[in-house]
Amino acid sequence: MMENKPDPMLPRRGRPRDPAVDRAILESARSVLERKGFTGTSMDEIARTAGVGKDTLYRRWKSKEILVQHLLTVLSAENAPVPEDEDPRYALFVFLQDIVRLNTRSDFGAILAGIVGESGRNPEMATAFQQFWSERRSIAGSIVRRIVDPATPDREIGRILDNILGPIYYRLLLSGDPIDDEYLWDLIVEVPWDTEEQENRETTI
Repeated sequence: MMENKPDPMLPRRGRPRDPAVDRAILESARSVLERKGFTGTSMDEIARTAGVGKDTLYRRWKSKEILVQHLLTVLSAENAPVPEDEDPRYALFVFLQDIVRLNTRSDFGAILAGIVGESGRNPEMATAFQQFWSERRSIAGSIVRRIVDPATPDREIGRILDNILGPIYYRLLLSGDPIDDEYLWDLIVEVPWDTEEQENRETTI
């Protein structure tokens, strides 16, 4: 009986990636980025903190930029819930509260600040951040759409988002001025309310 030998012309299948190793590397990247920022973070330190060899790290992510891009995707997925509430203004309020909480009470804010700083001189990171920002903005836009007149054009939705999100991130990333619930509500009440929808709500209450 002839022994079946593998065809040398066919690609060999390697061992499947261990999800636990992926998680360890991403957690390590989060930790190092929070402490040292993008510029101060090295792949060597990420590998060392994760307890893996550099070859293991580089097989998964070929560069620090690619790893951080992947981390942004993970952070976006973790922190992108759409609040469910019958009153879309209150849903928007909860969404804005979440932005403030994530940026002030978790590692998210420090990581994001480092990436924003790097984006000014690193086209790869600028593209990654723009994609992340676009996804977050899209979530806010979907809530604003529930508040305003359905016929409101996209350009006007964009202006409304600028007026809401811009002041929040200005305070978070630049001025450091406090952001309390009253401040958030002041931003929300400036959003033009769909009067027909408002009348319907008042009728049903």
